[in-house]
Amino acid sequence: MKLLLTSKCFVGNSLAYDKALVVDEGKIIKIGGMGLKKEYPEAEVIDLRGLTTLPGLIDIHVHGGDGFDTMDGSYEAVNGISLFKLKEGVTSFIPTTVTASGDMTQSAVSGLREAVLKGVGGAKIIGLFLEGPYINPKNKGAHPQEFIKEVNLDEMVAFAKNSMEAIGADGKKRVLSFAIAPELDGAIEAISELVKMGVNVRIGHSSATIETVTESVYAGASIAIHTYNAMSPLNHRDPGMVGGVFTNKKMFAEIIADLIHVHPMALNIVLGQKGADKTILITDCMRAGGLPDGDYKLGELPVMVRNGEARLEGGVLAGSTATLIGCVKNMHEAVGAPFAEAIKMATATPAKALGLYNEIGSIDEGKCADIIAIDEGYNIKFAMVEGTTQGTVM
Repeated sequence: MKLLLTSKCFVGNSLAYDKALVVDEGKIIKIGGMGLKKEYPEAEVIDLRGLTTLPGLIDIHVHGGDGFDTMDGSYEAVNGISLFKLKEGVTSFIPTTVTASGDMTQSAVSGLREAVLKGVGGAKIIGLFLEGPYINPKNKGAHPQEFIKEVNLDEMVAFAKNSMEAIGADGKKRVLSFAIAPELDGAIEAISELVKMGVNVRIGHSSATIETVTESVYAGASIAIHTYNAMSPLNHRDPGMVGGVFTNKKMFAEIIADLIHVHPMALNIVLGQKGADKTILITDCMRAGGLPDGDYKLGELPVMVRNGEARLEGGVLAGSTATLIGCVKNMHEAVGAPFAEAIKMATATPAKALGLYNEIGSIDEGKCADIIAIDEGYNIKFAMVEGTTQGTVM
């Protein structure tokens, strides 16, 4: 049993002062005033006063970091990403694939299955995101043309079943996400069938019209992949996919707030259209995250990182090197979002989008004890995953 003493703590969706959190068996069992110290004299005291205590961040779209990539297809890679994510305040993450050969993708799924069974040392795995190969070649971004596929429902269902078995190999609930460009032949039917299976369908890498976006939402798609990037833009006579994301109230919008992928004013527009309840901060980070400029790979594609920007040889952006806490900072300081909203976009909103808000995404009694603390410079000074202290107070 642990007792966390806080001076500033986000409880639920608002900032509270001078609160004590009691943690036992991986859960937050009680939240109260400092008088809880007398009620739980046997608890290990962790003093977080002087810091801002937050729910652990949730990154639902991340390819890698610290030299590791989901596509490496090994336990070591997934565990390495897990450890790296925790350093930036992420306590839950979804390893993400990129379009590649069938063998390489299956290897990635197998590596994730091994990580699920062995357990990881940092941020916990809450799912798997298969980004590709069922995307529009015109909007491929950093996905190799030769491995992009047309929609094949039987193939997709079989792969979804295999992937769901892999991420649930230890019996725990996790979310499988599937990327689809909804304008492809057969895509709307595929979205409907996958959603019936319990798959979280995201749309993107797409030239979809606003009408097709609406169709995909009716079929069950719920999240737009890295809004603005690799999708048909907003035009006053043809609102495109961006217009569909903006105007559909059911659609969640991922954004990469590294100030490279999207201009601060464009981020402000997303926030104005969707609000913090429907906007999800992601990193889309690749293996170069946390490492110096140099030459790397995203899946099977060579990537050059210069001044922190990851690009293919032709200049196309190839993921990011961003941290999620850095994106929170950018949304607050560069875009002007209230701090509470910036935090929500990296905690409660992604949890709700995946149907996991009853377990993670906020500091509330009965929820997982996924807790971090930051200083005034947004540095991570403490991290706890399901009650296990993974970081230290500095």
